[in-house]
Amino acid sequence: MKHRTLLLLLLATILPSMGAELNPDVQKRAKQRIESLLGNRRGASSAPENVANPFVLPQTAPTNPVEQSPTGDLPLKGDILTRLGASLKVSGYIQTKGVPYLTINRQTYRENDLIPVREGGGSVTFLLLKKITEADFILELDGVELLQKHTVK
Repeated sequence: MKHRTLLLLLLATILPSMGAELNPDVQKRAKQRIESLLGNRRGASSAPENVANPFVLPQTAPTNPVEQSPTGDLPLKGDILTRLGASLKVSGYIQTKGVPYLTINRQTYRENDLIPVREGGGSVTFLLLKKITEADFILELDGVELLQKHTVK
């Protein structure tokens, strides 16, 4: 089948240049076959315009958004910071060349580093590690600070 199509294509390109004409039926079938084989390469099927990024988790929006007042049922930043701060697991404290470091959730951080904390809905909140001392550290979220104790040395 492929050889026959190739032969028809070859004849369709060579014979007109030699002065001989092909049977119009053969020429019509050859052109149809060429179009069926090459049609997709010429842009017959275009790529979708808004392809979803496979490396980004989809953000779920509420099905029926409800307007909330700023003082309504929204949790306070201090409550969020307290909840997220309690989920951190501090497992080490070290001071190198006068710079204190904390190991939090198996990752080492120093002052002014951002700590990513994954919440239940899949979203990530970044907490600022504002200050580290030998006994405690200060976390900050949107201007609200939280003092946390650590017992590792």
